[in-house]
Amino acid sequence: ARTLAPNTGDGSDHAWGANHFHIGGGLAGGKVRGLYPDDFEQSPTNPIALSRGRMVPTYPWDAMWKGTAEWFGIEEGSEMGKVLPMHTNFPGKTYNAAELYSN
Repeated sequence: ARTLAPNTGDGSDHAWGANHFHIGGGLAGGKVRGLYPDDFEQSPTNPIALSRGRMVPTYPWDAMWKGTAEWFGIEEGSEMGKVLPMHTNFPGKTYNAAELYSN
């Protein structure tokens, strides 16, 4: 998880979290994808907030790359498994080409 609290060197610990930008003419743009947490406090009712300000991402890194791979012609199955081997671990948490591209 990404640590929001500073580490011992006054920096942030790097882990799962990151921002990504998709840029191009064929995109179905103007959207922010994923979810921004509304609560950063660790509690039994907040499964994404861990200790020291660590947050579990709601969408995997593979989310936008699956649709991009489809756009490049990679088909679901063994081909997609070679390109994004972890994508099957996140059912319903990836975007397909139709969601990302307008043409």
